[in-house]
Amino acid sequence: MNLLKLNAKNSFLHLFIIFLSFSLFVLIHRDLLFQRFDPVIVKNYLRSQDIFDPQGYIKDRIFISDSDIYIASGYLYAIGFDPRSFNYPHPPLIKYLFGFSAKYFNLPLLPNILFAIILLLEIYLLGQQIFKNKLVGLFASLLLLIDPVFKEVTVYALLDLGQTVFLLGFLISTLFYSKRILFTGVFLGLALASKFYSPVILFMTFIYLYQVLIKKLDFKKELFVLLVAFLTFCLTYIVSFIKEGGIFNIFLLQAKNIKYMLNHHQSSQWGSVFLMFFGGYIVWPVALFATLYNLLKTKIKSVDFLIYILSLIYFASLIFQFPFTRYFILLLPFMYLGLARFINKIIN
Repeated sequence: MNLLKLNAKNSFLHLFIIFLSFSLFVLIHRDLLFQRFDPVIVKNYLRSQDIFDPQGYIKDRIFISDSDIYIASGYLYAIGFDPRSFNYPHPPLIKYLFGFSAKYFNLPLLPNILFAIILLLEIYLLGQQIFKNKLVGLFASLLLLIDPVFKEVTVYALLDLGQTVFLLGFLISTLFYSKRILFTGVFLGLALASKFYSPVILFMTFIYLYQVLIKKLDFKKELFVLLVAFLTFCLTYIVSFIKEGGIFNIFLLQAKNIKYMLNHHQSSQWGSVFLMFFGGYIVWPVALFATLYNLLKTKIKSVDFLIYILSLIYFASLIFQFPFTRYFILLLPFMYLGLARFINKIIN
């Protein structure tokens, strides 16, 4: 009983540290609470490079940031426009959240506050569940909190933070709460509907391969998960279905999106993202090497092996991407867990 009380006290203390640290983060980056929605963003968006204009009707085209694109397109979704009309290559879920937050609260970045604290708590939970060590999860959460990429994806309206939160939710539900298959399917569907879904498919593939390896893959259950995920994904296009009278070929739209991404979102210089990774924040390569070391010391059927290999495989997949640091937000939770585990081993 005393041990249970001690564990409960430790958990409360760790959560208090995470919430307090994040509160300080929000106070430092006050735009999260005070940046108002400016309707000029929509006007600029309609003049931007994001609009498909084969006839050249837009004579005064301008360039705007991805953050402004997602806020503006999300606001247009929120006032009733079809998601297929604006910024169609990326699914609409996160943009809807930015748009509704801008429309009803005049605070487009409000969803990022919720996503950011949830991500820190997910990392803490992963450290506790995988390594049976709450300090590993706490340290990994704090490492991410002070990382420049965490700041980037939180203070700007980007899609990566939300997708990472939902994908980690799918991972946690699959590995540790396998009986709650409805939640697993919803998390997967939300991750697919957050941004272009190639990272989600990569992670999903290796999670299922791991389940095959440990002989815990239930095909009937996973078919149900995939069905729920598909229905969840479709719900984010409910406006499109309504405008088409209930019949809408969502598969054709996704084929169009895949074609667009293959043509426009590959790096002209493969491997440039690696130069940015090793020449950027000094902790990144340290975390990478710690993760690689842990991998070599871990049995292939253990769950922490899956965490290490997922991070390394995703890191390798970035060779084909443009060198944007925001892509690292899906990588860093796993690598910081690996680094925290490595440091914990040294201390012990």
